[in-house]
Amino acid sequence: MFSFKKLAVVLASVSMIAVMAVPSYAADTRTAISSVKIKVTTDLSIGSTSSDVEVTTNSTLYDVHSATITNVPSDGWDADDNPKVQIKLALEDDDEYKWDISKSTVTVTGDAGTVTSVSGGSGHGYLTIVYTLDDLDEVYTDWSSSLDLTIDDAYWQTAYGIADWSNAESAKKYEVKLYRGSTLLNTVTTTNSYYSFANLFTQAGTYSYKVRAIYTSSHKGSWVESDDLYVTESAAASIKSTYDASINSSTSSSSSSYVSGLTGTTFYSNTAYANSPVNSTGGQWILDQYGWWYRNADGSWTSNGWQLINGKYYFFNTSGYMKTGWIYWNNQYYYCGADGAMLTNTTTPDGYYVNSAGVWVSNYNPYSYTFG
Repeated sequence: MFSFKKLAVVLASVSMIAVMAVPSYAADTRTAISSVKIKVTTDLSIGSTSSDVEVTTNSTLYDVHSATITNVPSDGWDADDNPKVQIKLALEDDDEYKWDISKSTVTVTGDAGTVTSVSGGSGHGYLTIVYTLDDLDEVYTDWSSSLDLTIDDAYWQTAYGIADWSNAESAKKYEVKLYRGSTLLNTVTTTNSYYSFANLFTQAGTYSYKVRAIYTSSHKGSWVESDDLYVTESAAASIKSTYDASINSSTSSSSSSYVSGLTGTTFYSNTAYANSPVNSTGGQWILDQYGWWYRNADGSWTSNGWQLINGKYYFFNTSGYMKTGWIYWNNQYYYCGADGAMLTNTTTPDGYYVNSAGVWVSNYNPYSYTFG
């Protein structure tokens, strides 16, 4: 006979077993931290790879475990870069408190930026915040004061119609304007510190250019003007014939092989060699009681000027003898080594820099030298 009493006992037993099989968890009674406030301060500079950042908080409930800039550029910071700061916060007492944070509940003072992500913080872990700074030229209002956009010298490589100027440390590119007289012939931008305008030497006239360094469209240096370069019809044709478009390539290193077409002012005999940027061959060096001089193959010799001999420039005084040391020529300073050859792209024995055209470009004032 079916017994309701027995059934009730069985059901009660099953219920007790089911209750015992389910583990019992205590409710998370920790107090939720629903907002955080931190201060982010960086110390970065143009062109540097610095990664200095400090993150602080006045809270007694949590502390800054670490702060790191994660996107430091290998070639240095630019004005429009946006450093990303990864910040990890740790609870002072994770038995009493827990995180309940979103991007909207994070307040950041100090350097201007935006909270771009919040993650972690579950259980007893770190809360990770990524804070992306605004453009650096907006974060640092005095950013432009650290820019060096000064061009010290602008000169011609005269035989080749190449404009050549000194580097500006902070320049990303240069803007160059070429003139014949007062007529603007061309405006170009280049990342090099030189540009060949030889193809624009189409007629006799006075050529000049001005150049300025550019960092960004809102950060430009002052215009610097070159000396005037007057060329005859035949000289213009000669310059134009030297034009090589590859010189103006951003990857070109050709400029270092183009030095000024330095010429003298006195001609002795009708010659293609004396006082011209032509590689002299077949001549002879001669040493007499007064010094070295160079006899060209046709018997002529150079006076009061430069001559290119076997790939190197030499300067000869009014008597036709080779000079060494500092040379003052057409308002520029050059240096000829002990062998008489003009130095280029190097430091002189007395510690001053001469560029690819052989021109002294430092702030040094060698007027104390006596030039013969």
